[in-house]
Amino acid sequence: MDNFNQASYATPDRSILETLSKWSGFVGIMNIITGALTCLGAIGTFGISLIPGIIQIILGVKLRNAKTSVDRYLSGDAVEINGIFENLGSYMKLQGILMIVGLAIAAIGIIIVVIGGIALFSQFGSYY
Repeated sequence: MDNFNQASYATPDRSILETLSKWSGFVGIMNIITGALTCLGAIGTFGISLIPGIIQIILGVKLRNAKTSVDRYLSGDAVEINGIFENLGSYMKLQGILMIVGLAIAAIGIIIVVIGGIALFSQFGSYY
């Protein structure tokens, strides 16, 4: 009966972790490059694009740290399993927050466009 209360742990498949390492590294580098280019675009946007660029760089660094943790784990450092989940978890949390903020901004934008459209078309209503 004690077996039901004990967790059983399986070792992750090495090929899956190697694939995770490769893709985390690639996507991390692409996020860093894209974030840097976005920050460079701040010149033309009067600094507005600095915030998204910096956030994207942070996301890229989190993925690169996850790649490093996976590589260390594959090299025999079993404690690094926590680093993998910590870095991927913080990446997912930040990405989720950004999605929520993006949806909120999009909703506000839609409301503004609808109100503006109603105001604009109400001006034409008196002529027809």
